Amino acid sequence: RVRPGQDTQMDVEYTLFPRKDLRNVGIAPLTSMFLFDGTNRQRFDDFRYRVHDSDGLLFTSQGGEQVWRQLANPRNLQLSTFSAERPRAFGLIQRARLQAEYQDLEANYEKRPSAWVEFPQGAPPGPLRLVEIPTARETNDNIVAFWQPRELLPAGRPYAGSYLMHWTSEALIKQ
Repeated sequence: RVRPGQDTQMDVEYTLFPRKDLRNVGIAPLTSMFLFDGTNRQRFDDFRYRVHDSDGLLFTSQGGEQVWRQLANPRNLQLSTFSAERPRAFGLIQRARLQAEYQDLEANYEKRPSAWVEFPQGAPPGPLRLVEIPTARETNDNIVAFWQPRELLPAGRPYAGSYLMHWTSEALIKQ
C-alpha cells in the first residue's frame, strides 16, 4: 500500500520461498549513489562541491540509540556490518538541502529524497549491512544498505515479514 504526499509511505509485506537453504539474504534493500563530497573531492576533476543522492546511513537500535555513518566512494569494495541486535529502523539519508552545497543546476541533488525503513515490531535478530562500491561516475548506484536475518532461511519454508518505508525530503537527523 502506498500513501503519497510530502512524506510518501509504503507498507511492504513480503514472503520469501527459498528453494535452497539461504544464509545471506538482504531484506528492505536500499540503493543510492555517492560520488564525492568534501572528504574525497580531490579525487575528481569537477566544478561541483559534492555529488551524491545520499550522504549517510542512519539507523536506530531497539534501545533507541541513533547511529550515523558517513558514506564513502572507496578505492576498493567496502563492506560494513552494524550489529544492532534488532534494528528499529534504518535509511540512506540526504542531509544537505541547499542548492549552493552542490552547485548543480541540472541534477538537483539537494532535492533527492531520503529513504527510511521502519520495522514496526523491530526486526528479528540480524545485522545491518552497508556495501560501498568504487565508482568514477555519478550514473552508477554504488551504495547498498539492507537488513540481514541472522537465522538461516531453510529451503521449502516460507519466510514472511513487513516494514514501513518513507520517502521524504524532511530532515531525519540534524547536521
